[in-house]
Amino acid sequence: MPEAKISEIFLSLQGEGMYLGVPQLFVRFYGCNLSCAFCDTRGESFGTFTAEALMSKIREYRNPYHSLSLTGGEPLLQADFIGIFLKEYKKFCKKPVYLETNGVLRKELSKIINAVDIVAMDFKLPSSTKGPDFWREHEEFLKLASEKKVFVKAVITGKTASGDILKMAEIVKKINPDIPVILQPVTAFSESERAADTSLARFGEILRKINSRAEIIPQMHKLMGIK
Repeated sequence: MPEAKISEIFLSLQGEGMYLGVPQLFVRFYGCNLSCAFCDTRGESFGTFTAEALMSKIREYRNPYHSLSLTGGEPLLQADFIGIFLKEYKKFCKKPVYLETNGVLRKELSKIINAVDIVAMDFKLPSSTKGPDFWREHEEFLKLASEKKVFVKAVITGKTASGDILKMAEIVKKINPDIPVILQPVTAFSESERAADTSLARFGEILRKINSRAEIIPQMHKLMGIK
């Protein structure tokens, strides 16, 4: 029986994207296949759970919440476990399942897409991450994710290039121009990492010329000091 490495389970408000402010029960999976320059979840500890043990923990939460958020790290690294777990969760609760993912692991998404209701997909812009590009992987992933409710997020730093914004916009338009695209200014570790307001406005204009839905939404949970 598969087991999962899980860093934490907690109730809070969603702090990013289209579901900003919505109460969610978060399950944070440990580990990621990428190493983005702006990552803020490195080095956390974890516990090991079976699907039964995780369900037992989830049953302890009595306060109302809108949806179950599978976050990380990268949850899809543990897709086999998630598939088993969600079968049990859907028997217990009909609340939507919200998957937060880096948008690279299409094969793993295909294992659980039928049990997921909302996909919050990152676009890893190479000028922001200071890593390789994943244009092909993102396009293939978004095609599959678009079978469900999906929106795209991209972290913007002071180094983000307009060419990356344009490339992302073209990929989204190719699949469905009505998919919302969120530009997310990085919560800066230093002034040099902060995205300039003028860049954000310009990137927003680029997006709106190509995609019908584009917004700038910061990481509000960090600005408000909540988990």
